[in-house]
Amino acid sequence: MRIHLVLLDDHPLFREGLRAVLDSVRDFRVVGEAADAAAALELVADKRPHVVVVDVTLAASSGIDVTREIVKRSPESRVLVLTMHSRPELAAEAFAAGARGFALKSEQPAQIVEAVRAVADGETYLSPAIPRAALDGNSSGLDPLVGLSPREREVFDLVVRGYSNDNISRELQISIKTVQTHRAKINHKLSVHSTGELVRFAALRGLLSE
Repeated sequence: MRIHLVLLDDHPLFREGLRAVLDSVRDFRVVGEAADAAAALELVADKRPHVVVVDVTLAASSGIDVTREIVKRSPESRVLVLTMHSRPELAAEAFAAGARGFALKSEQPAQIVEAVRAVADGETYLSPAIPRAALDGNSSGLDPLVGLSPREREVFDLVVRGYSNDNISRELQISIKTVQTHRAKINHKLSVHSTGELVRFAALRGLLSE
């Protein structure tokens, strides 16, 4: 299956170079380009791409605001923010707006391809140049679970609600072995080692259901 992409960047030369890089990947296809927010939103509504690559600094609007609109209007389209700015607080804003990835324009083409693929696969990508520890804590505005895939987040929610592996398997219609794999990945990503620690993690961040 081809991964359809839309590019939003108001620098034509950079956009052209980025398109050349992405179009060279066998299973990628750039289905549209835009230089401003309005054009990008129209393209997203028309093409329903798998991934939208968004620059933060646009001439007439903020890429963060555009990200928020894309997520609202086309939830199936995932946003990868691609910027020259490496400030952790900007990454936090992007993730809080609904972006699934934050990459830097200074990264090698192979890293940008990796970022696009990760986001398309439902994973989260954070540039290696930005320490994840700098984004920890609710004070940054970053969802502490941003590193989990959508399926891992579903499993997390059920675990902290007291569901057993067997119950999760039935609820999500996946095998118990798959549940165990997701739980191992969740524990690794959140640096916890038991269900008790996971529940405590959720409680300390106000993530437990009332």
